[in-house]
Amino acid sequence: MACSMTTFAPSKALVSNSRTSALSGSRVVPRAAPKVSKQAKQFAVCAAETESSTSTGMTIEEQRVIAKDLVVYFNERKYQKEYTASRVFGWTQNAEVTNGRWVMFGILVGLMTEYANDITFVDQILLTITNLGFADVYEG
Repeated sequence: MACSMTTFAPSKALVSNSRTSALSGSRVVPRAAPKVSKQAKQFAVCAAETESSTSTGMTIEEQRVIAKDLVVYFNERKYQKEYTASRVFGWTQNAEVTNGRWVMFGILVGLMTEYANDITFVDQILLTITNLGFADVYEG
């Protein structure tokens, strides 16, 4: 059967369901996949062939060039992801997580010290700056 350029819509005679959805107690019985006739399958293949040859207008060689460019692009992206994951210094994900955990630990210690000694968190920071010799800012 040769492909013709006529439009064709599958009728109900070409597509039929062997069983329908039904309720069985509290369970839904799924429908079977519709049975498609040979004529409808042939139409789908012919429609795909005519659409692919007329709508894109690209040759196989043009598609190969584009595919090669895409392969190069995605290989570069893969390399960039691997490079970013393997970095040790700088603004990396691992460094940010570690710094965030140390900050949370410092805030927890500062709040527990404030609870135990009645020295506010800000006064603790000022006391630390004074004890390290950076500036004389604590007036306690």
